[in-house]
Amino acid sequence: MDVAVDNGGYVTPALVAPLGVPAVELRKMVSRGTLESAGHGVYRVPSLPTDRYDEFILACLWAAGRGVISHDSALLVHELCDINPTKVHLTIPTSYRISRAGGERYEIHHADLEEPDVTQIDAVVLTTIRRTLEDIVDSVPTYLARQAVETARRRGAITADEHDRYLDRVRVERV
Repeated sequence: MDVAVDNGGYVTPALVAPLGVPAVELRKMVSRGTLESAGHGVYRVPSLPTDRYDEFILACLWAAGRGVISHDSALLVHELCDINPTKVHLTIPTSYRISRAGGERYEIHHADLEEPDVTQIDAVVLTTIRRTLEDIVDSVPTYLARQAVETARRRGAITADEHDRYLDRVRVERV
């Protein structure tokens, strides 16, 4: 239960293995109704409340804990602009290839993120505001990129110089 609480109500065999719980026990718990199957190798404790970032927590776990919420989805979690992504954006290491079912819900990006590029909000592991701005500056509509940069500056998440550099990139990328 503690593992599920720390992970937004979800557990995976990898998360509970260090506690001595074999994967077969999770499947037995599904048949008893203690757990629900939420995706390939991901289970949810139905008695726990859902999290507002449920779909993002599930995406990270779907990628075997190697995924980090990024790009448009990170903009949404950081509440930097009025974006409404149609897919969950997930960055995974360049060497990792996912072959499990469920990938149609996700927009997969490949990058080897460094520790300073990653943060956590509640149970969601995602890119930092700076890394998110780097990722989206040339991929989202100009008005959303500007809104995100302005919001980040207003909150003090980026410096005045970074603000100007991001806005210059937005202008250059769109010309």
